[in-house]
Amino acid sequence: MARDLTQKLWTAAVYIFLFAPIIMVVVMSLNESKFSRYPVPGWSLKWYTEAFEDPEIMQAIGTSAMIAIVSALIASIIGTLAALALVRYSFGLRKFLRATFMSPLIIPEVVISVALLTLSTTLNLKGGFFVIIGGHALLGLPFVITVVAARLANFDATLEEAAQDLGATEIETFFKVTLPLALPGIVGGMILAFTVSFDNFLVTYMNAGSGVVTIPLKIFSMIRFEFSPKLHAASTLIIGITIGLLVIYHLLTRTKNN
Repeated sequence: MARDLTQKLWTAAVYIFLFAPIIMVVVMSLNESKFSRYPVPGWSLKWYTEAFEDPEIMQAIGTSAMIAIVSALIASIIGTLAALALVRYSFGLRKFLRATFMSPLIIPEVVISVALLTLSTTLNLKGGFFVIIGGHALLGLPFVITVVAARLANFDATLEEAAQDLGATEIETFFKVTLPLALPGIVGGMILAFTVSFDNFLVTYMNAGSGVVTIPLKIFSMIRFEFSPKLHAASTLIIGITIGLLVIYHLLTRTKNN
């Protein structure tokens, strides 16, 4: 009994340590004062109004969304094909390829950022959208492969066999049977890849160049040069978008499991 209580207290302490700063950001975004004071002297939504009316913040959100959509699509296409190969086929380099695809999860992000920066410098690309999209797609790829592979592992292969027995070609079977049944996993992986890209700072910061400003970079710039309560409002917007996407992913996963 005492052991269970201790474990619950430690768990609660960990959750408080992780989420208390996030909760304080949300609370400060509702603070009517232009200073981050607690207890809060009053409540107001004016900082959200100013954030929405700030063209630089809205443009940064749009840039982040565009990069995240493209990189998530690329990661989903490559990840779906890779998951299909890793789950359905047995070949000599299967374990090596799986480890290679999963490596962005264990390689420090700063190493990936420096590698992309070195590659773009070597190819005289000077950073920019294409380098960032490639880096974000690389970071999102393991999430897509993991989710899609889990979906395919529970897939009833006899449905494909039945389709082919009825005269469908392999391509028709893929697009009419395999792809629709794997779609919840593909969409779930795409959502995770989008979230990883939308929230990314380090890869973007080191490879953006001078012409790309995403919302994480904009918030970092506001911390350095323009500390305003709009910072809390913009940060809360990112938190809300991320939580919303994770809720959608959870609903898709729950539907899939049911």
